[in-house]
Amino acid sequence: MAQKTSAKEKEREFIIECIQLYRDLPALWNVKSKLYHDRDKKSMAYDLLLSKYQEMFPKANKDLKKKFNALRTNYRKELKKHMDSMKSGASADSIYEPTLWYYSDMNFLHDQEMACDSESSMDITQNSDTQNSVEDDVEQNTVCL
Repeated sequence: MAQKTSAKEKEREFIIECIQLYRDLPALWNVKSKLYHDRDKKSMAYDLLLSKYQEMFPKANKDLKKKFNALRTNYRKELKKHMDSMKSGASADSIYEPTLWYYSDMNFLHDQEMACDSESSMDITQNSDTQNSVEDDVEQNTVCL
């Protein structure tokens, strides 16, 4: 049993090392980075991450992307639970504390995972229609001043 726990701990430590490398490769996760939009840089970054990952899992291949997407998905779920519990007006004692073992290691993604304020497409369409109507009226010289 001790060996099993030890192997699990070693694997977790290794995954955390991979997460730290992932954090140092913004081409893979930072949508605001120019590197993120460069396919060659992104491919080189995945190759670097893959070579690290293959130290413990030699048969790993480009499916490593799926592994990190799964890690991000789990992080995002925990983050959402935490943020929702803070919004609910709950007391400090009832705020959800994430239990994911690598949650704190993935906190560099916090800004990436939080939704930006958005504008409804219905508002944009209505504003566009109103703008087009005003432009049409101006062209026809029927706007009353």
